[in-house]
Amino acid sequence: MDVRRLKYFIVTAEERSISRAAERLHITQPPLTRHIQSLEEELGVQLFTRTSWGVELTQAGTALLKHAHNISAHIELATEQIRRVASGQAGRIDIGVFGSAMLSIIPQLLRSFSATHPDVKVVLHNTPKERQIGALHQGRILVAFDRYLPEFPNIVSEVVCREPLWVVLNRDNPLSSLSRVGLDDLRNEPLIDELDQSVFIACRKLFKHHSFEPIVVQKAADLIAAAIMVSGGFGTALVPESILNLQLPNVVFRPLVTEVECMIDLNCAYRKDEESPLLNDLLACVHAYKHTQRQPSDID
Repeated sequence: MDVRRLKYFIVTAEERSISRAAERLHITQPPLTRHIQSLEEELGVQLFTRTSWGVELTQAGTALLKHAHNISAHIELATEQIRRVASGQAGRIDIGVFGSAMLSIIPQLLRSFSATHPDVKVVLHNTPKERQIGALHQGRILVAFDRYLPEFPNIVSEVVCREPLWVVLNRDNPLSSLSRVGLDDLRNEPLIDELDQSVFIACRKLFKHHSFEPIVVQKAADLIAAAIMVSGGFGTALVPESILNLQLPNVVFRPLVTEVECMIDLNCAYRKDEESPLLNDLLACVHAYKHTQRQPSDID
């Protein structure tokens, strides 16, 4: 059913006059009459009867009018919703997340985004890095947040923040009595690494500078899992500062002190050809967050 014809029908029924309806609609009578006739032909019924003072609804016309207002209201609502989605004021945004960033940085970004987009549904997908990249390529997520994202030709990656490293120790570990821990203290320490080695990759130059060879005895799915394994007495782990928001039994956190500054990046990635206004608005939150953080220089 043509939306315009339905609108013309409603106005004609309200005015009970072709001439007054045409005047209200800012059109001439002949095209209005043709639209009403086309609607009658489409439905296979007569909607109006002519009288000496104008037109009157038939029984079929009265039945249609009962539904026409609801149909018109739904169409207007749907049109407005579509416009809001297209402008980034409503809709849904799917975000890939993984690991320690969920403990501090991601909640801050989402709080900022939701404050200006209350009608946008935010869906978080906790998934490993390789699946995040696949989901980006397939359009199943709009943006991904993770540590050490490799380069891809059609994916843009930018640093959200840089965090200092801390050491997670079991409370029974003698090193827990220290206020700060250096790499020399960890030379004979059994370490827990994560599967994608984001921390150890970030520390390559640091390890080389100190001639440090990590003794890896366990692998964890992510840095949160690594901290949990420390709590269970499986070893010691190097983690970004955001892990300090994690509360675990039998665990202490100590800053890692080194001669060469070592930071670990949190990156966000998205498709180069993505034109979603929701992405642009989320990136605006990312950039605003970056301006509030102190951004130390990279290690040479």
